[in-house]
Amino acid sequence: MTQEEGMAAYFSQAHWATRDRLIPAGFMAFAAYLGVLTYFFSPSGPAIVDGAVPISDFLCFWLAGGEVMHGRPSVVYDNSAFLALQTPYLEPGAFYPFFYPPTFLLLIAPLGMMAAIPAYAVSQAVSLALAGAACARILRSWTGFLLIAAMPATFNAMFHGQNALLCAALLGGGLAALSERRQVLAGILIGLLTIKPQMGVLLPFAFLAAGYHRAFVSAAVTAVSFAALSWLVLGNDTWQAFFEQAVFTGQATDQGMAGFFKMASVYASARMLGLTASLAYLVQALAALAAVLLVWKVWRSAAEFGIKAAVLVSAGFFATPYVLPYDLAAMAIAIAFLMQATRGKQAFPYMWTLVAAAVLLSASSRYLGAMTGVPLGLLAPALLLFVSVRLHNMSQPREVEALA
Repeated sequence: MTQEEGMAAYFSQAHWATRDRLIPAGFMAFAAYLGVLTYFFSPSGPAIVDGAVPISDFLCFWLAGGEVMHGRPSVVYDNSAFLALQTPYLEPGAFYPFFYPPTFLLLIAPLGMMAAIPAYAVSQAVSLALAGAACARILRSWTGFLLIAAMPATFNAMFHGQNALLCAALLGGGLAALSERRQVLAGILIGLLTIKPQMGVLLPFAFLAAGYHRAFVSAAVTAVSFAALSWLVLGNDTWQAFFEQAVFTGQATDQGMAGFFKMASVYASARMLGLTASLAYLVQALAALAAVLLVWKVWRSAAEFGIKAAVLVSAGFFATPYVLPYDLAAMAIAIAFLMQATRGKQAFPYMWTLVAAAVLLSASSRYLGAMTGVPLGLLAPALLLFVSVRLHNMSQPREVEALA
């Protein structure tokens, strides 16, 4: 065997992906993440104001929780009033708007009773633990915790104090329950995912395609009940303010307020290529339709559940115009299901090398996009979708033509 052939075999058969390498690498990655987070968010760290308040997306969550506890929840949707609350902590021109529905306000209300740094630490530790538990449930192994902990998107989510890990936990937990035929529990977890609706766009289609009617109904009842509870607790004014802010939310997406180079969506990629907002939304709509049709086809098939779940999660990134780097933490759910479906074996050449490339791209695409102006954010979920769809196609029985 030549050296070139040896290298090809090394990567095509994933000889690099041995347990004695991956587990220590995962621990080292997580330790590095914790070290950086401790440095930035310690009382004397560069991301802390006055030794007490973290400056990241979490600032708006903490302040929003405080407004709920003070009986002023609608303030978070009044951009002028909410900016005034943030001004003491931010440089001029900075602002962290609150785009989430009132249901999310219910969940983060307790954070308003805590000091900012403990609130940040508790929220992220709980979210990480729940996401790890979901991956561990999928894999039936403690290594599920390591999988989510070592993901670059996990560090991104924790650095920004975002809710991506909580959403990944709900998504992964719901699909894990569904794989165990616990449809009501699955529906409850998926219904709670409406705190970030764009993460579950394809789920109703998958449930209906596969005949999981109890899960569909359970999710719908949970979503409606959750919204009704938030309406009773927070009041009609809060929901009205949320809907009124929807215009600003649309404008923020249209104008790339977060930066198109940061985003991992079809819409953002189209905008980076020079398309107008209207044309980019058209392309996004076509991509979403293609994702719906793909999920419908796959979930009506007889493929293994893990493959179906991996396709569903991966395709979900193509169904919404608003995906940021920390949202890619949900890739860990797709990877866990791929591992479950293949039991750690190499299903086709370069499979795990492609998965590893997706993980690395999830950490670097925003920076490469900023430097080159080339839309690279979708490459990571695209690689996972390619792997998942190929596994699905390989699992389907081939029609044999009758001999003449």
